[in-house]
Amino acid sequence: MMAAVALATTVELLRFTPQSHRTDALLTTLARSAAPAGVTLVSTQAYHGGADWLVLWGPGAPDRVAPMRQQLEAGGRVLCFDLAYWDRDRKVRVSIDAPHPQAWVMRKDWPASRLTADRIALGNVWRPDGPVVMAGIGDKARVQYGSAVSAWETEMIAACRARGRVVHYRPKRVASVPWDTVPATSGPIERALHHASLVITWHSNVAIDAIRLGIPVICRDGAAAAVCASAFPAVGDPQPLPPDVRDRFLANVAWFQWAPRESLALWAWLRELLA
Repeated sequence: MMAAVALATTVELLRFTPQSHRTDALLTTLARSAAPAGVTLVSTQAYHGGADWLVLWGPGAPDRVAPMRQQLEAGGRVLCFDLAYWDRDRKVRVSIDAPHPQAWVMRKDWPASRLTADRIALGNVWRPDGPVVMAGIGDKARVQYGSAVSAWETEMIAACRARGRVVHYRPKRVASVPWDTVPATSGPIERALHHASLVITWHSNVAIDAIRLGIPVICRDGAAAAVCASAFPAVGDPQPLPPDVRDRFLANVAWFQWAPRESLALWAWLRELLA
């Protein structure tokens, strides 16, 4: 049982225009469940500041950068909601002070009950001599990170080619494929990752999929960065996470994913985590 948190938490819930019906419904649910959870919440359409926490959807969008930075510089917290790593049709993810929760996800061992309830498929489709799958990032993220993404991808592709590996590039939505790669298999991610030797991405949900399928990952950002390297090892090739590390990581990630109907429990969990 979660420990009681006595003091009320003040929250600024920042809405942007336009936002999808799904986003509006989530934010409305969070607002309605705030008071019963001991949260004093004010909804705004422009950043006001002064609250303990700033809550917003879609931290990767350029117009979120300034309010997030101002809130953090003032000593507050930012709670960022976005699409979940799995069960995306019914859950959203939450991260703290950043677009992804890599700084928080391995801070403690949370019960595996949420992962068990999600019933996600685990596997071992890794093939050490298979192709490398590189997952690209979206246009908004490329604006956010600038030229560093393309430079890092180019460096990683060159490292793969030096090791004699073919790189299958999987763009996010419609995007160009680097000339020295081949397009990855389209369709379900399980098909694209089948018998891959490695997944490389700046950040992508594909990294989480690779981990649950037993494939090594190199990444610069995202939740997987909590347990995966950002470069090739000095000796040898990247290896899958040990089973106990994989299972612990996925069990913890499940605590950063919530359905809107769980909003009351989510507020309680966040208040305890950030007390």
